[in-house]
Amino acid sequence: MSEGLGKAIIAQLRLCTPDAFLIYSNSGVNEVLVEVALEAKAQQMPVIAVVSLDHALASTPKHSSGKRLTEIADLVIDNCTPAGDALVRVNGLEDPVGPGSTIGAAAVTNLIKVLVAEKLTALGHPPIVLTSAYFIGAERSQRQFDAAYDDYRARIKRVYGG
Repeated sequence: MSEGLGKAIIAQLRLCTPDAFLIYSNSGVNEVLVEVALEAKAQQMPVIAVVSLDHALASTPKHSSGKRLTEIADLVIDNCTPAGDALVRVNGLEDPVGPGSTIGAAAVTNLIKVLVAEKLTALGHPPIVLTSAYFIGAERSQRQFDAAYDDYRARIKRVYGG
């Protein structure tokens, strides 16, 4: 049993509005991530879950609340992988291989990144982005890199205190 670990994780963070939790889990049923989601909700934070709905709905919740991440989250994004996560059967190999959740997570992450950039830009607050020097030149690329990581360090310092 690893219940209690989620509370300990949240307790180490300094979270406040407008923080939100984006939780990736193929199954969405393990104790720690469910507990983290419950704690985030208790602190009035929105929870976004990226899961395989097929896998989550076919799996038994492991947390004592009897809940799945999909039942706690304010928004659920399906990574579209089948239950079990493996996509490929190899002749002569008993077990399937090739997790699709990795591909799904990368696609979802990049789509969120694009949509957030679009929304922030439309609101007049374009985000700092790390653009390839191929497009903008080495000097400007380095300035953007420095600005992005300075911003990131300031945010992490707020969350973790330090």
